[in-house]
Amino acid sequence: MSNNVISKENLVGTWKLVDFYTVNAQEKVSYPFGENPTGYLVYTENGYMSVSIMTTNRPLLGLSVEEMQDLKNAKLGLELIGNLGKYLKASLRYFSAGRNYLSYSGTYQIRGNSVIHNLEVSLVPDWIGLDFERNVKFSEGQIILTNMVKDTSYNLTWKLIP
Repeated sequence: MSNNVISKENLVGTWKLVDFYTVNAQEKVSYPFGENPTGYLVYTENGYMSVSIMTTNRPLLGLSVEEMQDLKNAKLGLELIGNLGKYLKASLRYFSAGRNYLSYSGTYQIRGNSVIHNLEVSLVPDWIGLDFERNVKFSEGQIILTNMVKDTSYNLTWKLIP
């Protein structure tokens, strides 16, 4: 797949993240999720998409699934105060984990050489309802999605999983 004609036929599938870097106006290259991020991008035949990207080797929170649920449901009281130290440390690690993770999903549309992601669900609540336009280039079983934010170019390369 080395042409750059975008269609559902050549977009639909599960894609694994190969590379993610930014280039600013001074041509400085940065890696928002480190030099070896992990991620998946899924486009479905019926017009839905989902993307998740994370820094590899994120620190563990140190809480079990049950403790995470207890923390989520905790009300101000003796139990919360008694475990405040533990929960405060976990909350700081949770914040760090969130900073090193990106996820959103919704529908998509193809327009010219771009794909537009219509966000319905997002880790960042402020993004819900927004449309993210990505320029698309195909190259040897990979797609490269690019977009500009202010003076910075975001470049993500994805490899199709057979």
